[in-house]
Amino acid sequence: MRDVLIWILAFLVTWIVLIVVVATLLRWRLHRRNRVSPAVRSPAPLTWLWSPRPPARLHRRLQGAVADIHLAPSRRSPHRSDASVDDLRRELEYQAVELDHHLVIATRHPRRERRSILRSLDQQVADVEELSARLSRLRSRPEGTPASGWDAVRQPPEVLSDIAHQLDLLDAAQEELTAIERAAGLVDGADGLALAEHDEDPSPPAGGDLSPPPSATR
Repeated sequence: MRDVLIWILAFLVTWIVLIVVVATLLRWRLHRRNRVSPAVRSPAPLTWLWSPRPPARLHRRLQGAVADIHLAPSRRSPHRSDASVDDLRRELEYQAVELDHHLVIATRHPRRERRSILRSLDQQVADVEELSARLSRLRSRPEGTPASGWDAVRQPPEVLSDIAHQLDLLDAAQEELTAIERAAGLVDGADGLALAEHDEDPSPPAGGDLSPPPSATR
């Protein structure tokens, strides 16, 4: 009888340990999933993974925006990257993390103040989504380029405006490059045909001489 009780006790203890381990792993995975950036813990409650409240929806929008540009940066990394697109992605990801913290703080304010704060944060989240979409269309970081750290000096509105300005400069540079290539004849297809027809003189030479020009002598 004593052996049976010991066996039952060991069985129960084993199951309790397994349940605790599974619950701990599940909680850890949920906390990881709740992060805006995989590199930084989020203060947002786990209920924001499915809550319909405005702060929770903004939190999930930030997660979706960062998912398209994430480069797994190290916040305290001493390395610096020479790739401007890489730097912009990293800076935008950090600003999304900052906005996530502001969302959590906003929920602690009275309702009247909270609405005003959330309206401001909603616009900044929309800016993050727009900039993320623009960055996702640019080329990826060159292979082998080290990830650099984040600069936490400036506030999100200032940084988002600066990122938008730099993207405008990149777009303008790309348009200038395309115009130069087109002017140099480095185009193909319909564009090249249209350029050739535009440059071609349709009028015959003076005197009506349509004979081909004499071949050049060596």
